[in-house]
Amino acid sequence: MKNSTRTIRSGALGALALAGMLALSACGGTAEAENPAAANASAPLFSQLPEKVQKSGAINVASNVEYPPFESFDTDGTTVIGIDREIADELEKQLGVTMDFDNIAFDAIIPGLASARYDMAMSAMSDTVERQKQVNFIDYFSAGGGIMTSAANAEKLKTLDDLCGSHVGIVKGTTEDADAAEASKKCEEAGKQAVKVTIFAGQNQAVLALQSNRVDAFLVDSTSGSVIAAESKGALAMGERYQDLAFGIVFPKDQEQLMNTIQKGLEAIKADGSYDKILAKYNMADHTMESFPVNGVKQ
Repeated sequence: MKNSTRTIRSGALGALALAGMLALSACGGTAEAENPAAANASAPLFSQLPEKVQKSGAINVASNVEYPPFESFDTDGTTVIGIDREIADELEKQLGVTMDFDNIAFDAIIPGLASARYDMAMSAMSDTVERQKQVNFIDYFSAGGGIMTSAANAEKLKTLDDLCGSHVGIVKGTTEDADAAEASKKCEEAGKQAVKVTIFAGQNQAVLALQSNRVDAFLVDSTSGSVIAAESKGALAMGERYQDLAFGIVFPKDQEQLMNTIQKGLEAIKADGSYDKILAKYNMADHTMESFPVNGVKQ
Protein backbone atom coordinates (compact mmCIF):
# COMPACT_ATOMS: atom_id res chain seq x y z
CA MET A 1 0.00 0.00 0.00
CA LYS A 2 1.49 3.31 -1.06
CA ASN A 3 0.03 6.06 1.10
CA SER A 4 1.72 8.78 -0.96
CA THR A 5 -0.60 8.07 -3.91
CA ARG A 6 -3.77 9.07 -2.09
CA THR A 7 -5.54 12.31 -2.92
CA ILE A 8 -6.49 14.44 0.07
CA ARG A 9 -9.66 16.35 0.99
CA SER A 10 -9.04 20.02 0.26
CA GLY A 11 -8.61 22.22 3.30
CA ALA A 12 -8.12 19.43 5.85
CA LEU A 13 -4.82 20.79 7.06
CA GLY A 14 -4.24 24.40 6.08
CA ALA A 15 -1.03 26.08 7.16
CA LEU A 16 0.64 24.00 9.86
CA ALA A 17 1.82 26.97 11.86
CA LEU A 18 -1.67 28.42 11.97
CA ALA A 19 -3.12 25.04 12.86
CA GLY A 20 -0.70 24.75 15.74
CA MET A 21 -1.76 28.13 17.10
CA LEU A 22 -5.42 27.25 16.78
CA ALA A 23 -4.97 23.89 18.47
CA LEU A 24 -3.10 25.43 21.36
CA SER A 25 -5.63 28.21 21.81
CA ALA A 26 -8.48 25.69 21.89
CA CYS A 27 -6.73 23.03 23.97
CA GLY A 28 -8.77 22.04 26.98
CA GLY A 29 -11.85 23.95 25.88
CA THR A 30 -15.00 22.80 24.16
CA ALA A 31 -14.45 22.75 20.40
CA GLU A 32 -18.14 22.91 19.58
CA ALA A 33 -21.31 24.55 20.83
CA GLU A 34 -21.89 24.03 24.55
CA ASN A 35 -25.68 24.11 24.20
CA PRO A 36 -26.70 20.92 22.39
CA ALA A 37 -29.91 20.65 20.43
CA ALA A 38 -32.84 18.97 22.12
CA ALA A 39 -32.61 15.18 22.17
CA ASN A 40 -34.57 13.24 19.57
CA ALA A 41 -36.26 10.47 21.54
CA SER A 42 -37.59 8.90 18.34
CA ALA A 43 -34.07 8.09 17.06
CA PRO A 44 -33.49 4.32 16.62
CA LEU A 45 -31.02 3.91 19.50
CA PHE A 46 -32.06 6.73 21.84
CA SER A 47 -33.81 4.44 24.33
CA GLN A 48 -30.66 2.31 24.66
CA LEU A 49 -28.46 5.19 25.79
CA PRO A 50 -27.64 5.68 29.48
CA GLU A 51 -30.30 7.74 31.24
CA LYS A 52 -27.78 10.50 31.98
CA VAL A 53 -27.07 10.92 28.27
CA GLN A 54 -30.76 10.89 27.39
CA LYS A 55 -31.41 13.69 29.88
CA SER A 56 -28.44 15.84 28.86
CA GLY A 57 -28.95 15.31 25.14
CA ALA A 58 -25.21 15.20 24.58
CA ILE A 59 -22.16 12.94 24.72
CA ASN A 60 -18.88 14.58 25.74
CA VAL A 61 -16.18 13.33 23.36
CA ALA A 62 -12.49 13.81 24.14
CA SER A 63 -10.27 14.36 21.09
CA ASN A 64 -6.88 15.77 20.14
CA VAL A 65 -8.09 17.94 17.26
CA GLU A 66 -4.89 18.23 15.25
CA TYR A 67 -4.80 14.89 13.49
CA PRO A 68 -6.08 15.10 9.91
CA PRO A 69 -7.77 13.39 8.20
CA PHE A 70 -9.46 12.18 11.41
CA GLU A 71 -10.01 15.50 13.17
CA SER A 72 -8.76 19.03 12.62
CA PHE A 73 -10.12 22.55 12.82
CA ASP A 74 -11.67 24.13 9.75
CA THR A 75 -10.54 27.57 8.61
CA ASP A 76 -12.73 29.26 11.22
CA GLY A 77 -10.57 27.76 13.97
CA THR A 78 -13.51 26.26 15.86
CA THR A 79 -15.41 23.84 13.62
CA VAL A 80 -14.16 20.25 13.85
CA ILE A 81 -13.88 18.43 10.52
CA GLY A 82 -12.58 15.04 9.43
CA ILE A 83 -13.36 11.33 9.41
CA ASP A 84 -14.21 11.07 13.12
CA ARG A 85 -16.46 14.12 13.04
CA GLU A 86 -18.36 12.79 10.02
CA ILE A 87 -18.77 9.37 11.63
CA ALA A 88 -20.06 11.17 14.73
CA ASP A 89 -22.53 13.10 12.55
CA GLU A 90 -23.96 9.80 11.29
CA LEU A 91 -24.02 8.30 14.78
CA GLU A 92 -26.00 11.30 16.03
CA LYS A 93 -28.80 10.35 13.63
CA GLN A 94 -28.95 6.90 15.20
CA LEU A 95 -28.62 8.11 18.80
CA GLY A 96 -30.77 11.24 18.82
CA VAL A 97 -28.19 13.23 20.84
CA THR A 98 -25.26 15.43 19.92
CA MET A 99 -21.63 14.30 20.16
CA ASP A 100 -19.62 17.31 21.35
CA PHE A 101 -15.87 17.19 20.69
CA ASP A 102 -13.57 18.66 23.35
CA ASN A 103 -9.99 19.36 22.25
CA ILE A 104 -7.36 18.15 24.73
CA ALA A 105 -3.80 16.82 24.64
CA PHE A 106 -3.58 13.27 23.34
CA ASP A 107 -1.91 11.90 26.48
CA ALA A 108 -4.68 13.45 28.61
CA ILE A 109 -7.45 11.44 26.93
CA ILE A 110 -7.25 8.22 28.94
CA PRO A 111 -6.86 10.04 32.30
CA GLY A 112 -9.83 12.22 31.31
CA LEU A 113 -11.95 9.15 30.65
CA ALA A 114 -10.82 7.50 33.88
CA SER A 115 -11.81 10.58 35.88
CA ALA A 116 -15.28 10.65 34.23
CA ARG A 117 -14.63 14.07 32.72
CA TYR A 118 -15.52 12.67 29.29
CA ASP A 119 -18.00 10.00 28.23
CA MET A 120 -15.88 8.61 25.38
CA ALA A 121 -13.08 9.55 22.99
CA MET A 122 -12.64 9.70 19.23
CA SER A 123 -9.05 10.56 18.39
CA ALA A 124 -7.53 7.90 16.10
CA MET A 125 -6.21 6.05 19.16
CA SER A 126 -4.61 2.67 18.58
CA ASP A 127 -6.21 -0.24 20.38
CA THR A 128 -3.47 -1.97 22.39
CA VAL A 129 -3.51 -4.68 25.03
CA GLU A 130 -1.76 -2.32 27.44
CA ARG A 131 -4.38 0.41 27.00
CA GLN A 132 -7.17 -2.16 27.37
CA LYS A 133 -6.17 -2.46 31.03
CA GLN A 134 -7.49 1.09 31.56
CA VAL A 135 -10.17 1.59 28.89
CA ASN A 136 -12.26 -0.29 26.35
CA PHE A 137 -12.12 0.10 22.57
CA ILE A 138 -14.53 -0.39 19.71
CA ASP A 139 -12.24 -0.96 16.74
CA TYR A 140 -13.42 0.97 13.69
CA PHE A 141 -10.43 1.68 11.43
CA SER A 142 -7.55 -0.46 10.18
CA ALA A 143 -4.30 1.47 10.59
CA GLY A 144 -0.59 1.27 11.38
CA GLY A 145 2.53 3.30 12.11
CA GLY A 146 4.99 4.58 9.52
CA ILE A 147 8.06 6.78 9.11
CA MET A 148 7.76 10.35 7.83
CA THR A 149 10.94 12.06 6.64
CA SER A 150 12.05 14.96 4.52
CA ALA A 151 12.11 14.11 0.83
CA ALA A 152 15.92 14.07 1.02
CA ASN A 153 15.90 11.28 3.64
CA ALA A 154 13.09 9.19 2.13
CA GLU A 155 15.38 6.56 0.61
CA LYS A 156 17.75 6.44 3.59
CA LEU A 157 15.15 6.03 6.36
CA LYS A 158 12.62 3.50 5.08
CA THR A 159 12.38 1.02 7.96
CA LEU A 160 12.76 1.00 11.74
CA ASP A 161 16.14 -0.71 11.27
CA ASP A 162 17.31 2.34 9.30
CA LEU A 163 16.83 4.67 12.28
CA CYS A 164 20.05 3.79 14.13
CA GLY A 165 21.85 7.03 14.99
CA SER A 166 18.94 9.16 13.78
CA HIS A 167 16.96 11.77 15.67
CA VAL A 168 13.27 10.83 15.73
CA GLY A 169 10.18 12.79 16.77
CA ILE A 170 7.28 11.14 18.62
CA VAL A 171 3.95 12.54 19.85
CA LYS A 172 3.56 12.06 23.59
CA GLY A 173 1.37 9.15 24.59
CA THR A 174 1.31 7.41 21.19
CA THR A 175 2.24 3.79 20.47
CA GLU A 176 5.12 5.02 18.30
CA ASP A 177 7.03 5.79 21.51
CA ALA A 178 7.35 2.04 22.18
CA ASP A 179 8.22 1.42 18.52
CA ALA A 180 11.12 3.87 18.73
CA ALA A 181 12.33 2.35 22.01
CA GLU A 182 12.31 -1.15 20.50
CA ALA A 183 14.12 0.07 17.38
CA SER A 184 16.76 1.76 19.52
CA LYS A 185 17.27 -1.40 21.57
CA LYS A 186 17.83 -3.43 18.40
CA CYS A 187 20.34 -0.85 17.15
CA GLU A 188 22.38 -1.06 20.34
CA GLU A 189 22.25 -4.86 20.38
CA ALA A 190 23.68 -4.79 16.85
CA GLY A 191 26.51 -2.52 17.98
CA LYS A 192 25.06 0.56 16.29
CA GLN A 193 24.14 3.97 17.63
CA ALA A 194 20.89 4.28 19.56
CA VAL A 195 17.90 6.19 18.24
CA LYS A 196 17.64 9.65 19.76
CA VAL A 197 14.01 10.49 20.56
CA THR A 198 12.32 13.84 21.18
CA ILE A 199 8.77 13.78 22.53
CA PHE A 200 6.36 16.46 21.30
CA ALA A 201 3.05 17.51 22.84
CA GLY A 202 1.21 17.33 19.52
CA GLN A 203 1.52 16.39 15.90
CA ASN A 204 1.87 19.93 14.58
CA GLN A 205 4.97 20.50 16.70
CA ALA A 206 6.55 17.25 15.51
CA VAL A 207 5.91 18.08 11.85
CA LEU A 208 7.36 21.57 12.27
CA ALA A 209 10.47 20.02 13.86
CA LEU A 210 10.83 17.73 10.85
CA GLN A 211 10.35 20.61 8.42
CA SER A 212 13.05 22.63 10.17
CA ASN A 213 15.45 19.65 10.28
CA ARG A 214 15.45 19.50 14.07
CA VAL A 215 14.57 15.80 13.75
CA ASP A 216 15.42 13.37 10.95
CA ALA A 217 12.16 11.44 11.05
CA PHE A 218 8.73 11.43 12.65
CA LEU A 219 7.03 8.17 13.64
CA VAL A 220 3.32 8.64 13.01
CA ASP A 221 0.26 6.73 11.88
CA SER A 222 0.67 6.30 8.15
CA THR A 223 -2.89 7.45 7.45
CA SER A 224 -2.50 10.90 8.96
CA GLY A 225 1.09 11.07 7.76
CA SER A 226 0.05 10.55 4.16
CA VAL A 227 -2.21 13.62 4.39
CA ILE A 228 0.58 15.83 5.70
CA ALA A 229 3.11 14.53 3.19
CA ALA A 230 0.73 15.09 0.28
CA GLU A 231 -0.01 18.66 1.35
CA SER A 232 3.70 19.45 1.81
CA LYS A 233 4.04 19.55 -2.01
CA GLY A 234 7.00 17.20 -2.11
CA ALA A 235 8.91 18.52 0.90
CA LEU A 236 7.97 15.53 3.11
CA ALA A 237 7.63 11.83 2.37
CA MET A 238 5.57 9.16 4.13
CA GLY A 239 6.81 5.58 3.99
CA GLU A 240 4.62 2.51 3.95
CA ARG A 241 3.31 1.39 7.32
CA TYR A 242 5.51 -1.00 9.25
CA GLN A 243 2.71 -2.61 11.27
CA ASP A 244 -1.01 -3.36 11.21
CA LEU A 245 -3.12 -1.95 14.03
CA ALA A 246 -6.69 -0.82 14.61
CA PHE A 247 -7.94 2.55 15.78
CA GLY A 248 -10.70 2.41 18.35
CA ILE A 249 -13.40 4.63 19.81
CA VAL A 250 -12.49 4.70 23.50
CA PHE A 251 -14.65 4.28 26.60
CA PRO A 252 -14.17 4.20 30.38
CA LYS A 253 -14.44 0.70 31.82
CA ASP A 254 -17.74 1.58 33.51
CA GLN A 255 -19.45 2.85 30.33
CA GLU A 256 -20.45 -0.49 28.82
CA GLN A 257 -24.03 0.61 28.12
CA LEU A 258 -22.86 3.61 26.11
CA MET A 259 -20.19 1.50 24.40
CA ASN A 260 -22.68 -1.17 23.37
CA THR A 261 -25.05 1.46 21.99
CA ILE A 262 -22.29 3.14 19.99
CA GLN A 263 -21.30 -0.28 18.63
CA LYS A 264 -24.89 -0.77 17.43
CA GLY A 265 -24.74 2.69 15.89
CA LEU A 266 -21.59 1.78 13.96
CA GLU A 267 -23.25 -1.40 12.73
CA ALA A 268 -26.22 0.67 11.56
CA ILE A 269 -24.13 3.16 9.59
CA LYS A 270 -22.14 0.28 8.12
CA ALA A 271 -25.39 -1.34 6.99
CA ASP A 272 -26.77 1.85 5.43
CA GLY A 273 -23.49 2.55 3.60
CA SER A 274 -22.63 5.86 5.25
CA TYR A 275 -19.56 4.50 7.10
CA ASP A 276 -17.99 3.19 3.90
CA LYS A 277 -18.95 6.37 2.06
CA ILE A 278 -17.12 8.55 4.60
CA LEU A 279 -13.89 6.57 4.35
CA ALA A 280 -14.11 6.47 0.57
CA LYS A 281 -14.50 10.27 0.54
CA TYR A 282 -11.11 10.54 2.24
CA ASN A 283 -9.60 7.84 -0.01
CA MET A 284 -9.40 5.45 2.93
CA ALA A 285 -11.61 2.66 1.57
CA ASP A 286 -8.81 0.15 2.15
CA HIS A 287 -8.99 0.92 5.89
CA THR A 288 -12.65 -0.01 6.43
CA MET A 289 -13.71 -2.77 8.81
CA GLU A 290 -16.48 -5.29 8.24
CA SER A 291 -17.32 -5.52 11.94
CA PHE A 292 -16.56 -3.44 15.04
CA PRO A 293 -15.15 -5.69 17.78
CA VAL A 294 -14.63 -4.63 21.38
CA ASN A 295 -10.93 -4.79 22.30
CA GLY A 296 -10.20 -6.63 19.07
CA VAL A 297 -6.41 -6.35 19.33
CA LYS A 298 -5.08 -9.34 21.28
CA GLN A 299 -1.30 -8.85 21.21
